[in-house]
Amino acid sequence: MSLLTVEQVTSGYGDMEVLHDVSIVVNVQEIVTIIGPNGAGKSTLMKTIFGLLKPTTGAIQFAEHGIDGLSPDRIVRLGMAYVPQVENVFPSLTVRENLEMGAFIRNDDFSDRISEMFALFPVLERRGKQQVGKMSGGERQMVAMARALMLNPQLILLDEPSAALAPNLAQVIFERIVAVNETGVAILIVEQNAKGSLGLSDRGYVLAGGCNRFTDTGENLLANEEIGQLYLGG
Repeated sequence: MSLLTVEQVTSGYGDMEVLHDVSIVVNVQEIVTIIGPNGAGKSTLMKTIFGLLKPTTGAIQFAEHGIDGLSPDRIVRLGMAYVPQVENVFPSLTVRENLEMGAFIRNDDFSDRISEMFALFPVLERRGKQQVGKMSGGERQMVAMARALMLNPQLILLDEPSAALAPNLAQVIFERIVAVNETGVAILIVEQNAKGSLGLSDRGYVLAGGCNRFTDTGENLLANEEIGQLYLGG
């Protein structure tokens, strides 16, 4: 069953059109990866889905609601979370304080949810009182993901979660992504580490020049020689 449907969306920045009739689907509890060269429109698509940009044409449906044109705060309340590539934590706050900030619209006791995040990301429990700005890049990425999960979203958008991380740390992040998905959360990922991300994905899309180029299972995209030569480094 589809959770997110992006249908023939065109979007961009002012008069600069970046996406051209792009369509994707994320089903309930799926992991879906979007890959493509720099400038393909991957991050623009994420921002358009989350309401940071408004599509000029097309439609976006999430959890049976039309969300194209809605503001991010309304989309969050429908059950979507977004972790941008940069500026995705509050560096001057502690780990626990970052998680508390993630629960900003909750007026109930969310201590159990913090405990659940510590169970998903054990390193964060050990660092609970540490200032996030003093943590490693991989740890900060886990803080960003945990903060975004505080509102129990149905879908989380991750923009380049392994960017600038050493291979071993990127692997840890991918393992945590699988663990989050196993709790029932659907995940849409934009990644330059295409092999790592497609390897854990149910399906994938290739964007190039702001357009859909390929779509298939993650396994089949990895095995496709043309995609390997063009987008996976041979």
